[in-house]
Amino acid sequence: MKSSIYLHIPYCKQACSYCDFHFSTNLKTREEVLGRMLQEIETRSIVAPWNNTQIGSIYFGGGTPSLLESEEIERLLQHIRHTFKDISPDVEITLEANPDDITPERLEHWWGAGINRLSVGIQSFEAAELSASNRAHTAEESHQVLQWITDSAFENYSVDLIYGMPGSTTESWQNNLQQLEKYAPPHISCYALTVEENTALAHQVKKGTTLLPDDEAVLAQYEQLRMWARTQGYEHYELSNYSKAGKRSLHNQHYWSYEPYLGIGPGAHSFDGTLRFWNVSNNNLYAQGAAITQEALSVSEQLNERLMVRLRTADGFRYSKDLPQRGLSTADEEAFRKNIAEGLRSGVIAPINDGFRILPENWMTSDAIIAGLMIDHNDED
Repeated sequence: MKSSIYLHIPYCKQACSYCDFHFSTNLKTREEVLGRMLQEIETRSIVAPWNNTQIGSIYFGGGTPSLLESEEIERLLQHIRHTFKDISPDVEITLEANPDDITPERLEHWWGAGINRLSVGIQSFEAAELSASNRAHTAEESHQVLQWITDSAFENYSVDLIYGMPGSTTESWQNNLQQLEKYAPPHISCYALTVEENTALAHQVKKGTTLLPDDEAVLAQYEQLRMWARTQGYEHYELSNYSKAGKRSLHNQHYWSYEPYLGIGPGAHSFDGTLRFWNVSNNNLYAQGAAITQEALSVSEQLNERLMVRLRTADGFRYSKDLPQRGLSTADEEAFRKNIAEGLRSGVIAPINDGFRILPENWMTSDAIIAGLMIDHNDED
């Protein structure tokens, strides 16, 4: 069995208007938080299932991991390699990086530290969209950075873009895609902008100072993206992810497989196959060793979560792999089978060998489709 490690680096230069992840623009706790992360790596490495599993991917997320010094990244990686018994020889090690943090020298240092994949937060090549999102970089910096990466040792990297941005149109979105085209990145993650509560964007939308494209316009941009990706040779393997042959994100695929994963750092979540854990989303309290919160998932909850993650992928839901083999009550199993039969009859899901899936053209409405397939959370204790 393989597992993955996620390291949450909770610091940013400035707050993007749409972001609701845990982060701080105050770096005063940095040394204490990184020290606590080293301790947590050691503590969690001796606990099942991570004391008896191979680590297939390591992912630095945030926040903005590229704010760290190369020596700090290397220290964390060295500690993981020293502490965990089995690291895959083909381990994928990804660093999320903002364009304004990238230089040729830092690319060289990251590669030397063991990073072998980058996830670059371009988000947009449109100056107005970057400004509306309060991003710290410019479109010109993005182009320069993508050229530096192309000329570097990094053969595996991903670019993030966002559609449905304030003021965006099908024309501006097409321009974004065309500007990316010249670099042909191995992997692209494209997300529809969502308005999360308690963000600057939510406040702006509520006040009416920021206007967003309507649902029809966002759907049109999604279809534009799918058509463009197909012509450029990308596989659309998950709602928001596109890859060239052999360049799927191992970290993402592991998460979607519903296998155990380990989260290190403030606000990071873990899953051991039955229990879900999460650290406090407060840098000071985390550094002081605040207790981890845990939640036991019932069998029906596990099944519902598998539906949620699996049906956003091209691989779909497979009965032999994804259906819990025991513990599901007769009533819940009957309800599940009935929901699936209705979904197949209505055409919202399509049959595949040993299972079913949502077709990519319907992924934008996948939340509603999946909700119709879920079973009620009955108490099975």
